[in-house]
Amino acid sequence: MKSRGLGDIFNPSSIAFVGASQSTEKAGGRRWKTIVDAGFAGKLFPINASASSVYGHRAYPSLRAVGTEVDLVFLAVPTEYVAQAVEDCASVGARGIVVISGGFSEVDEAGRALEKEIVEKASSFGARVFGPNCAGIFSAPAQYNALGWDVPPGTIGLVSQSGNIALDFAEMAQRSRIGFSRYTTIGNAADINTADLIEYYLSDSATRVILAYVEGFGESEGRAIFEMVLRAPVKKPVIILKPGRSETGRRAAMSHTGSLAGEDRLVEVAFRQAGIVRAYDVEEAWATAAAFATTADPSVPGVVVLTDGGGHATLFCDTAGLAGLPVPPLSEKTTEALSALLPARCALGNPIDFAGVAEGEPEIVPKVLDICLSDPSIGTAAIIGHLGGYHKLGGPKLAPREILAAQEIAKVSQTSGRPVHVHSVHANSSLPAIEVLRSEGIPLHRSIEVSARVIANIVRHAMPARHERPDAVSVSCPADAAAIIRAARNGDEAWLQEPEARRLLSAWGISVPPWEVVETLDQCFSAARKFSGPLAMKLISRSLVHKSDVKGVHLNVSPGEACARYEQMIRQAAELSLMSPRVLITPMIEGRAEVVVGAYRDFQFGPVVMVGIGGVLIEVLKDVAFRMAPLSPDDANGMIAELKGSALFSGVRGRAPIPIRPIADLLCRVSEMIAATPDIAEIDINPVIVSESAALIADARVVLAAPAAHEAADGSSDHVGR
Repeated sequence: MKSRGLGDIFNPSSIAFVGASQSTEKAGGRRWKTIVDAGFAGKLFPINASASSVYGHRAYPSLRAVGTEVDLVFLAVPTEYVAQAVEDCASVGARGIVVISGGFSEVDEAGRALEKEIVEKASSFGARVFGPNCAGIFSAPAQYNALGWDVPPGTIGLVSQSGNIALDFAEMAQRSRIGFSRYTTIGNAADINTADLIEYYLSDSATRVILAYVEGFGESEGRAIFEMVLRAPVKKPVIILKPGRSETGRRAAMSHTGSLAGEDRLVEVAFRQAGIVRAYDVEEAWATAAAFATTADPSVPGVVVLTDGGGHATLFCDTAGLAGLPVPPLSEKTTEALSALLPARCALGNPIDFAGVAEGEPEIVPKVLDICLSDPSIGTAAIIGHLGGYHKLGGPKLAPREILAAQEIAKVSQTSGRPVHVHSVHANSSLPAIEVLRSEGIPLHRSIEVSARVIANIVRHAMPARHERPDAVSVSCPADAAAIIRAARNGDEAWLQEPEARRLLSAWGISVPPWEVVETLDQCFSAARKFSGPLAMKLISRSLVHKSDVKGVHLNVSPGEACARYEQMIRQAAELSLMSPRVLITPMIEGRAEVVVGAYRDFQFGPVVMVGIGGVLIEVLKDVAFRMAPLSPDDANGMIAELKGSALFSGVRGRAPIPIRPIADLLCRVSEMIAATPDIAEIDINPVIVSESAALIADARVVLAAPAAHEAADGSSDHVGR
């Protein structure tokens, strides 16, 4: 369990603070004051060599002078003293160390080395390290706050790689009166990282919602988060604000797959596949977390829009459409009930436009809301416009009526069990009706677009795809496959040439068309007559990666031409000084479409599978879809459906549909292959010729993992399939 030791950090019975000060102008002083003010019930030990007490607590000149065990130690001292302070933590048996001090890996290589040293020192006596260069920790159940700023208690567990972003969330929490169970900033994350904290929060009874700001993932950290959220027995909402949406252009040396998968594409795929909500700005991230913390999940995806102005509704519905949030038509029964309540000038579709009625009669809003939330197609309501500020237009006499309307809106939501979101231009104000909604836990939004995206986030989380996913790769690497890889490694090969790649695929139970490799003219003559019809001939050499680059692929060769073409290819190999040239001969394949199937092992997310339209045009079209491996059949079908060119399989211009099952079966098998075999870095099957009944492999290449990477993956206790 990666999150070992975090219980001692979040629920300590004693805290020491090295660098505690009476001055709130200092980092140690501010944080020590908020620890004292938070009402921590355990023992407190301020460490300050020049003071007898700090904020009413006896001070000690050093940790070693404390003379008793301490669970958690904070360090806010100059960088050059941190290593010694960590050593002193051993004298009090510390289980957790939080390093506020900066000047480590964020500065230079010397700082990185020092950072590694303090983690190793702490590990030697069983302690975990937060930071260094972090802002601190807040733990509501333990009643301690070592941040230096106010944080309201609640049920949201926060982990942030930025102190400033964490502070933004604290300010938003104060305004919305929703707070945190645990609130952490991890700084350089030299030991405890985002994955550790999410794992802890998933099992933490005090945490209902998980909110994270992540700038980047360490090695395999993205995969760890994907797996733990996907497999969590309790499906808590996890919202991650992740910047970096621009294409990073990561390229792999010998495969199309890696070059087409930018980091952000994989983030999108992994989050969606695991059920993680991705937010795109601070406001959306907070509003989504707050809504999860205060409202029930919708039972159906449809949203009804109630508005006092058409422009607001148009903007909401536009964003809803882009986010995939349905705004369905209302039932005839609902429309009839609304017709009896509202004047003829009001639009009664969805959206519902009050056309000025609500501005003079705010009590109409909860009445309409009640009718709409009884509609079987509606799971959520969005009230859009100026609610809470009608009295600014119609006079102060409307203010108490708005308050009553707000109370009724909250009551309708509670009675129906269906969430209600309110967008208002006054959402950030302290107007009385707004305060009522806020106190009743009704989500309030100042931005129309954010309100739509938040509701879409919640609906997607509440309505996940209902299909089983493979828990792990259930098959081990077949003996024949292992022997092929072992022979390649013994020969110091970095990749498998096409013949060996074909043998490897066959060993994994993947159907490969018949083929032969020839090294003499006599062998070529015999092979050419064995296959009926036109042939494909390919030049093979360990020093030739892309055969088409040197015109080393000859198509539609008749058996009578084969020997002449063989001699031509061997002469070409000699001119290019290719090592150990051979020629692969296989029958030509006919089909209706070409796809690419690939897989590779990503630094952050581990084994990944790709499918794309285009064959040799894949780099131009870039019509591709990715998923984390291993795949379920539904995952594979979803990948194919996601392709822009998927209409090719449905039948176009009167042609019969092309079954996608052979492609889906191939994707699932390749996903098992990459996930269960650490020796494999990349698989590139391009093209796959798709016919009415099969997905036929025309070319294949397998790149082996570097020995160091292979050994690390092979020794990992949490590797998929091991």
